[in-house]
Amino acid sequence: MTVVVTGLGAVTCFGAGVDALWDGLLRADRLPVPAPDACGLPEPPPLYAADPDPSAPGFPPTHGEGAGRTGALLLSAVAEAVAEAGLTDEDLLDAGLTVGTSLGDIDLAEGPAAPGRPPATHRVAAVVAGRFGIGGPGHTLSTACSAGTYAVGWAAELIETGQADVVIACGGDAFSRVAVGTLHRFGLLDPLCCRPFDTGRAGMVTGEGAAAVVLESAASARRRGVSAQAVLAGQGWSCDAHHPMAPEPSGEQLGRAVAGALATTSGPPGAVVLHRAGVALNDSVESIAVSGAVTAAGGDAAEVAGYAPKAVMGHTAGAAGVFGCVIAARILRHGLVPPNAHVESVDPACPMAVPLGGPVPLSRPSVLVSGTGFGGNNAVLAWEATG
Repeated sequence: MTVVVTGLGAVTCFGAGVDALWDGLLRADRLPVPAPDACGLPEPPPLYAADPDPSAPGFPPTHGEGAGRTGALLLSAVAEAVAEAGLTDEDLLDAGLTVGTSLGDIDLAEGPAAPGRPPATHRVAAVVAGRFGIGGPGHTLSTACSAGTYAVGWAAELIETGQADVVIACGGDAFSRVAVGTLHRFGLLDPLCCRPFDTGRAGMVTGEGAAAVVLESAASARRRGVSAQAVLAGQGWSCDAHHPMAPEPSGEQLGRAVAGALATTSGPPGAVVLHRAGVALNDSVESIAVSGAVTAAGGDAAEVAGYAPKAVMGHTAGAAGVFGCVIAARILRHGLVPPNAHVESVDPACPMAVPLGGPVPLSRPSVLVSGTGFGGNNAVLAWEATG
């Protein structure tokens, strides 16, 4: 069964909407701002901060009615995707929902207690489903920073197995004192900005945001009279089972997930939206593993454009994989790969092409999206252009 994308949504440090995201990626000049809380550190860490759009159709009338900050970001992104896909209230009654997140509405637990405030942090799927009347199968997936990629892959599984014709797959995470404190404790934060591909990279910078895609069978899209924006051509999952936080050094399991995604595509990709967050070992392992799998599939890794959006929007944790899919759809639409920002010296350990200075043409109409997370959770999706 062919699964396609018919709606996109996003809210990031660039503002609300996919157009704002794409424009920001092409400018490639965004830098983080000080976080609103020092988290017990000597000074506030850098953060790519986002604000939910209060004018979005699905936004709650008041911020505190069941949704925390992550939930509010998700409502904004889902509202845009649902509107673009032209889904009616009747369509949504049978639609499915998958949500990728690392910590959900963690702010409800980190802030002062308030009467009537929901105590749980992982109820964001219920908040989104309730707000939009989404009545089909609903799941929250929390495979750390690959959660968004898994959410999109699982949404496709629901469609391919006949459990739903339409599924809204989304991902979101907001600023968290617990997350930032933990990352600082392990020495994973760059104090300046996120610099994937650069030999001087010193770690990740967290970012807030949410993204959403509407997936449906090609038959459903034709029946509803809506246009497909991209085709999901393949996916692969694997687990390193190596270390709670570090990737398996050889990249064997990640490479297996990439090979699985490429097994059903029409050929090697023209670009890869990498998970790279500026962490030295993680970035090297990912580049080498993806390049090896592309070469094994008959491609030339040196001709594949590697792109790391986290340099200008931060690491959005559970949302990152869904953002990768939104960006892949825009790359396919425009035939352009945005430039990699904040790179002064490209790491020679990266075997792929690294666009710098301006966007470059997409060499083939296909884009891989790579997602990795703590615990060795790997998920890779392959997208192709329609028609």
